[in-house]
Amino acid sequence: MQNGNDLKEIKIRILEEERIGELLELMECEHIQKKHNRYEAQLPSKFNSPNKRSVQVYINESLSSRIRSFGESDLDIYGLVTYIVFDLYSEDERNKSLFKAKRWICEKLSYSEFLNSAHISTPSHNHLKWLKEVKKQRKKRRELPEIDNEVYDEEILEQYVMFPHQKYLDEGVDYLTQVEFQIGYDIKSQRIIFPIHNRYGEIISVKGRTIHDDYEARDIYKFMYLYNFNKMVELYNWHRAVYYILEKKEIIIFEGEKSCWMSSQYGYRNCVAISGDDLSEWQVNLIRELGNEIDIVIALDKDKRKEDIVKQASKFGKTRNVYALWDQNNLLQDKDSPCDKGEVVFFRLYSENRYKIPS
Repeated sequence: MQNGNDLKEIKIRILEEERIGELLELMECEHIQKKHNRYEAQLPSKFNSPNKRSVQVYINESLSSRIRSFGESDLDIYGLVTYIVFDLYSEDERNKSLFKAKRWICEKLSYSEFLNSAHISTPSHNHLKWLKEVKKQRKKRRELPEIDNEVYDEEILEQYVMFPHQKYLDEGVDYLTQVEFQIGYDIKSQRIIFPIHNRYGEIISVKGRTIHDDYEARDIYKFMYLYNFNKMVELYNWHRAVYYILEKKEIIIFEGEKSCWMSSQYGYRNCVAISGDDLSEWQVNLIRELGNEIDIVIALDKDKRKEDIVKQASKFGKTRNVYALWDQNNLLQDKDSPCDKGEVVFFRLYSENRYKIPS
């Protein structure tokens, strides 16, 4: 009997041997390019799609994939093969043909050791039966529309001076952290800038912070987005954090982007930011999709009331463990983020002031 772990082992081998581009070529995709955290390509000619970036395969252990031209955003490498090679466009058809995709990949890449069995159970059968039962018992939730923000090439950052800024150094964001999160400076607007990415790691906006401390007297915003986008459907830092979240089985939710930088600098990389103080339905669903075993830690700024935190926690329902970082020992001041007073204070908040919110 086939070991279901083979599917994961094959993905890891493809990743380690750097054969994603080769697989796309074998699928007869065109204009194949490696770009940062993913491979991009044009669909085979039979699809009549002119988009040279339509097919995207991400360089991660899941080999997450999508076909932008046709709105297919929840595929992996097996789903991509069934779609492109076998022309199977429904999720049910793809699930039933998972073994065909596996065999095709193994034959093309000469992974003969994975071809010993004739069948593999698919995710739509027995081991997901419990999930169907749970869904039956839940109230039917309103379906949320799919919203995609406009995507910009990395070259968009070339118009800025991409070096760490002294103002953030003075606030404790070290040089390497600023490099990692791509802090730069916009001479035109006189703002410190950093890119905003979607869940796939693509740039969808650039956020700017004024260098002027007297911004209120100048009647200017402290922060502004230099490119419009819908922030309700994304969580800042998701594309970097999701693997740490799955590894640690915990997600820390901050208000602002800088808190993610500081938290990562302190070694807590399983963090995202709302870019505000109120989680949207889309953001909540993104987190819920990770599964019930992921603990949720809500880490809002000092000025938020207990009622504000409970309101956010209630959005996750009664089946998950939800915690709050609540500054019971008055370690923070005014509007401080849990990260603003340094690593030692944050560790105390995380270890001594983390409270479970009753469901």
